Amino acid sequence: MPKISIITPLYNGEKTLYETAESVLSQDYKDWEWILFDDGSKDSTKEIAKKLSDEYSDKIFFHTHEGNSNHGTAFTRNRAVDISKSEIISFIDQDDIWYENRLSHQIKLFENKTDCAMIWGPALYWYINRTFKQPVGLRGNGLKSRKYDPPDFVEIFLSDLRGTPLPSASLVRRKEFENVGGFEESIKGSEDIVLWLKLAERFSIYYDDVILIKYRKHQDSTLRIASSSGKMNVWNLVFYKWVIDFLKRTSAKQSILDENEFAYYKTLKKISGRKNYINSRKDLYNGLKSYPELKKKYSKDFLLDLILPFDTASRISAKLRFDLFRRKEIENKNNS
Repeated sequence: MPKISIITPLYNGEKTLYETAESVLSQDYKDWEWILFDDGSKDSTKEIAKKLSDEYSDKIFFHTHEGNSNHGTAFTRNRAVDISKSEIISFIDQDDIWYENRLSHQIKLFENKTDCAMIWGPALYWYINRTFKQPVGLRGNGLKSRKYDPPDFVEIFLSDLRGTPLPSASLVRRKEFENVGGFEESIKGSEDIVLWLKLAERFSIYYDDVILIKYRKHQDSTLRIASSSGKMNVWNLVFYKWVIDFLKRTSAKQSILDENEFAYYKTLKKISGRKNYINSRKDLYNGLKSYPELKKKYSKDFLLDLILPFDTASRISAKLRFDLFRRKEIENKNNS
């Protein structure tokens, strides 16, 4: 049985899959299997994956959903994990690149951190004309290489979603992956963040501040397409509702819950704002009506949104919140 199972969900990845495959095949650590699972691609991705599987039949295994159907990344990753064999699970997305020592470096650390459910490190954000290190840590202020015990990473991850682990830079133990139920299949676009939060609440996680992957940023990515179409806002609404419910079940600080409830409200406003003035206000009202607790909490914001253009209302709301924050900060200093 291989030491590591590598999981890759595929969807219209013909432009980048060969380059990703080259980085996997070039690893200096060889004790792995690679599960390629197509999620209803409409280009030549399946043919490329089948060719790789045929050429490396003892290492690479290709699967598709029945009827070439599309079920989403979370569902596809879970099905790939189901048929994988190893006790350690790795991920690589169809457009990312591993450095040749990515697996050997992390597996050596992970084998010595038996009390950790997961190990991860930062990525190199890779644009056509520039690169930079992924911002990590509380508000993006960096992290030291060490073990973080629960629930340290819950607050750190939610302080800046850009700083959450990337699947391509993470190793997870199967036992703990299954213990938290794997990926939440109702979540799209942020299903990896939800998994990390579930793990961070219950298990220790090791962070290693070494860049071992290149995270490709490009116009054809699933998230970029969803963002430009407005679909990402709909996905985010489901994500923030999940996060709010999750935080209410934990001992998270009230400030973290407040931030995510406000993020939910802002996302609801983004979705409503795609319509004309009257219909956008109706949609915002109906969205809040189905969430009475939030409707009461943001009644003043809704009043501003009702009488002013959304952009103007947002600027006023932001200033009022900043002024309130400053007053509380001054009061705390005076009382200390």
